Amino acid sequence: MVILLTIIALTFTFYMPYYLKKNANQIEPTQNIFDNFVNNDIGYPWSKDPERKNEYKKSVLEKIKNNSSQS
Repeated sequence: MVILLTIIALTFTFYMPYYLKKNANQIEPTQNIFDNFVNNDIGYPWSKDPERKNEYKKSVLEKIKNNSSQS
C-alpha cells in the first residue's frame, strides 16, 4: 500500500506538471457557469462603478419598455 501511494504521489508531483507543460497548447479551457454569468451580467444598482450602474439602469428601462409593448 505504501509503495502504491508513493508511486501515485511521485506521478502527480513530477510527471503531471511535465505532461501539462508539454501539452499546454493543446488543452483548451472550457467555460463554466460562472464565466457565462460574468459574460451576461448587466450590473447591479449597488455597484460602485458608474458604468455598471448605468448599464443596469438601461437594461431595466429596456425590460420595462419590452414588457409594456407586449401588453
